[in-house]
Amino acid sequence: MKVEIKEKEELLKEISVEVPAETVNKIVDRKLDELQRETELKGFRKGKVPMDMIVQTFGEKVRYEAAEDILKETYPEVIQEHNLQVAAYPNVSEMDYNDKGELVYKATVEVFPEIDKVEIDGLELPDNKAEVSDDDVNEVVEMMQKNFAEIRTVERAINKTDIVILDIEKLEDKKNVIPQEKFENSEVDLSNKMTIKEFQDELPGLKTGDKKEISVKYADDYQDEKFAGAELKYNCTVKEVKERLLDELNDAFAKKTGQGETMLELKLKVRENVQMQKDEEKGRERKSLVINHVNSKNEIPVPKSLVQDYLKNVIEDIKQKYKDQKIDEAEIKKNYEPVGVSTIRWNMLMHKLAEQEKVEVQEADIQNLIQKFAKNYNITPEQAIESIQKSGQISDFRESILEEKVIDFIVSKAKIN
Repeated sequence: MKVEIKEKEELLKEISVEVPAETVNKIVDRKLDELQRETELKGFRKGKVPMDMIVQTFGEKVRYEAAEDILKETYPEVIQEHNLQVAAYPNVSEMDYNDKGELVYKATVEVFPEIDKVEIDGLELPDNKAEVSDDDVNEVVEMMQKNFAEIRTVERAINKTDIVILDIEKLEDKKNVIPQEKFENSEVDLSNKMTIKEFQDELPGLKTGDKKEISVKYADDYQDEKFAGAELKYNCTVKEVKERLLDELNDAFAKKTGQGETMLELKLKVRENVQMQKDEEKGRERKSLVINHVNSKNEIPVPKSLVQDYLKNVIEDIKQKYKDQKIDEAEIKKNYEPVGVSTIRWNMLMHKLAEQEKVEVQEADIQNLIQKFAKNYNITPEQAIESIQKSGQISDFRESILEEKVIDFIVSKAKIN
C-alpha cells in the first residue's frame, strides 16, 4: 500500500493512499461471495446463482460499494503504521479506481499536537488554608432557621424580612437583556442577600394591591455579564405579603433540624460542613490557578474539530435548559470558545504530564474515591460501586482521579506564599 502524507496547515495533514489491486479484489470477492449466498434470481434458488452471473449483474455496483469497506479497513492501518495521533474523523475528498484496478483516495485529517515536554516551573500559589469564623456558622444557622420557619400570609404593610408575591411588568429595557415582558406571581424574599437592592429598599411600606415603578441599575461588573451596566424599569403590583414565624434557636430547634440533639452539636456539624465547603472552594481556586499557569507555559495548538465538538455540546445543553427561549448561537460560541480551548489544551497537557512524570491511577485511589462517594450519599461502598457501574461513568472517575493526582504533583513543585 503506497502512502503519502503532506502537511496542509497546523495540525492538518493530507493523506494520499493507493490500495493495491490484489487487496481490492480480495475485498470485492468477499462481498460477491456474501451476495451470492443471499441472492435469488429467476430460474435459480437462493444461494445457487452462478458466480459469473452475479459478477455480470452486480459486479460494477459491488465494486463501488466495496470502496467504502476498503477505506474502513485500510485507513486504520495507515494511521497506525505512520503513528498519527488523530483528533477527528477524516474528511475524504477523493476516492476512485485507477487503470490498474487500485483504489486511490485522499483524506484530510486533524491530529493532536506533538508535546515534547510539559513545563510547570515558576508557579506560585497562596496558602490554601480555609478559616471558618463564628459569623460563618451563625449565618448558616440563621438560614436554617428561615428554612424551618412557618410562613403565613399577613394583611399589613411589607417589612424588610417579608416574602412578597408580585406581578412584575417590564417597562424599560434598552439593552433588551430580558426577552420576557411579564412575570406573574414572582416570589421575592426581601431578607435574601441576593435580592436586588432596589426591591429591598422600595417595597417595604407597600400593601397588597399597591403598585410601584422600580428602576434598577445593574453594576458594570455584575456577575451575569448580560445584565452588566443595564438599566431596567419595572412596574410591580403587590399580590400577597408573607411573614416567617421563626423558631427560637435552642436545643428543640436543633432536634427539629435532625443535625444534632443540642445547639452545640448543631453548630459543630454546621462548622464541619462549612469547613468542607470552603476547602472545596479553595481547591477549585487552586485548580484554576494551576491550569491557567500550565496552559500559559505550554501554549500548544488545539485541534479545531475538538473545539467545535465542545461548542456543539454547550449549545445543545443550553437549548435543553432554555427550551422555550431563542438563543444566539453565534454569541454562545464567541463566549465559550476560549473556555473550550483552555479545557482541551489542559486535558492534553495533563495526560502528557502524567505520562512524563509517571503519575498513575492505582487501585487504592479508586477504592478511596468509592469510600468518599459512599459517605457523601450515605450508602454502602457496594451500593456506590453498583451506582457508578450503572451510570457508566467509571472512566470519568478514573479521569477525575488522574487529574487530581497531576494537580497535586504540580502543587508539590510550586512555591507556596
